[in-house]
Amino acid sequence: MNNTYIIREAVPDDAEKMISYLNQVGGESDNLLHGENEFTVPIEGVKRKLAMSKDSENSIVLIALDNEQIIARAELEGYYPARIRHRAKFSISVRKDYWNQGIGSEMIKRVFEQAEKMKLRIIELEVISDNVRAINLYHKMGFADIGIYKDYFYVNAMFKDAIVMQKIL
Repeated sequence: MNNTYIIREAVPDDAEKMISYLNQVGGESDNLLHGENEFTVPIEGVKRKLAMSKDSENSIVLIALDNEQIIARAELEGYYPARIRHRAKFSISVRKDYWNQGIGSEMIKRVFEQAEKMKLRIIELEVISDNVRAINLYHKMGFADIGIYKDYFYVNAMFKDAIVMQKIL
């Protein structure tokens, strides 16, 4: 178990590292919304998003760093409209060479702590239906399946369904 990493909120100065990280993890599996080097948001856009997230009352981006390198990222993206402001969309990724070390679980625990501070009630996510490792992790962390999103992903010239899950805090 590698315990040398730290977890903290991402800030705009992390934008360059974030872009490199996202382009790397995109190529390590077919489970994310973009593949290798398909994350093409300009650095200013990423800085803006991180600044908005930092200022938001119901959104946060957490990163895990080992030797100043991002090894995992988790995001809670809260909704703005008043009637759904108690909900947030969740996403997470961990660099492949750090899989199976408990980092995903630790990141999710931190996300839950932040969500409770932000008075969120529901965390929701979509996960590609054949990503068994992630599905098992989400179940372990208390997420429940609430439906299937048909043809959610288009990967390697194939449509794939996503399982929609939620955790009620």
